[in-house]
Amino acid sequence: MNWSLTSQIWNCQASRSILSSIILRGTIGYIAPENAFTNTKSMESDVYSYGVVLLELITRKKAVDDSFADGLDIVRWVKSVWSEKVELEVVMDPGLYDDLYDSFVREQVTEVLHLALRCTETEPNRRPSMREVVKDLEDVYGSLRSKLK
Repeated sequence: MNWSLTSQIWNCQASRSILSSIILRGTIGYIAPENAFTNTKSMESDVYSYGVVLLELITRKKAVDDSFADGLDIVRWVKSVWSEKVELEVVMDPGLYDDLYDSFVREQVTEVLHLALRCTETEPNRRPSMREVVKDLEDVYGSLRSKLK
C-alpha cells in the first residue's frame, strides 16, 4: 500500500470534515450578525433577514451588491449613506422617484425604511418582534387605503 497516498486521502477527508462543520448556514447578506459564526437560529435573526428584504424592495439592490464599495452589504450601505437629513433618493430605487412627489407616499416609504433599519439593528434585543413588524406594515397600508377612499 502507498502510505503517501493514504496519508493524502486521510488529510483530505479530515479537511472536508472540518470545513463542513464551519460552513455558514444561510445566505450571505441575510444572516444576522449574531449568527455569522454559529448555526443557531432565532426569531430575531428572522426579523433581521426580513429587514434586509424590505431594504431590497426600497433600493432595488441585492443584499450583497457589486455597487457597494468596500465590501459593504445592503444594511451597512443604507446606514452609511442615508440619515434623516439626507434625501430619500440616495437609497431609493430611481424607478420610484416620480412617486415621491406625493408627500404622503414619501412619508410611507420613509416609515418602511425606518422599519427595515429597526429590523436590521445589530443588537437582536433592539429589533422589533415579527408581530410588531406586521402591525407597522398594516398601519402603513391602512393609511394608504384610507387616503385612496
